Amino acid sequence: MKNTENLHRQQAQKLADYIISTDLQPIPLAEEFFYASLPLCVIDAVFSISVTYVSTRNTVIRFCEHQDWTRISEDKALKRIGQHTIGQFLHLFDDCSPEHNAEHLFKNRQRTSSRSGILKAEAVQKFALALHRAGIDNFCDLTEYRLLNAKTNIQKIPGQKSGISFNYFQMLAGNDDLVKTDRMVQGFIGKALGLKPECVTPSLASPVVKSTILLLAQERRIWSARQLDYAIWVKESGN
Repeated sequence: MKNTENLHRQQAQKLADYIISTDLQPIPLAEEFFYASLPLCVIDAVFSISVTYVSTRNTVIRFCEHQDWTRISEDKALKRIGQHTIGQFLHLFDDCSPEHNAEHLFKNRQRTSSRSGILKAEAVQKFALALHRAGIDNFCDLTEYRLLNAKTNIQKIPGQKSGISFNYFQMLAGNDDLVKTDRMVQGFIGKALGLKPECVTPSLASPVVKSTILLLAQERRIWSARQLDYAIWVKESGN
């Protein structure tokens, strides 16, 4: 245990030094962090894995246009509840096949894996159902206990085992304390620590980022994990 803690401290110092040397700065969060309804966070989180983000954004836009849903809102009162609930969202899947939903509801036939994956449209439905069964319907239902119950079933969905989508879902819904360990974050942290990107797993990235934020705060460089994740994504993706 002590050796692991020492390693994390060393890695956190390397990452903090790298952030300072590259002059990485906090930037305003993108509009997707202000979705007007919790189901939109589910759609984005599932469809964003292993693709360019523009295709995910377009999927959410098409869905909102098709359903006449408000996509973005910075209204704090609305964010507490949300314009549309998970329960309302699930009704859209009634008596419809995953193929139909992929074609008509999302206009996106991507799968969770090119080999044995299911349609992401189906994964979205299963993700939302797991949330609903855990008692999560609105933003204000995202308690630690309910999220833990939901996570157990969500990670059983094909393509969701790593927990990356689940972390990202929570970030989109307002959690400031998580990172999405995608290839952008893997690449940046890998360069800082001298590791291959694939070695930067969620179980490594999360504690190292949290420790790094504490070190940066000592230098009066104030970050949340979500801000750091987004700044890294923008830098690495060139957006």
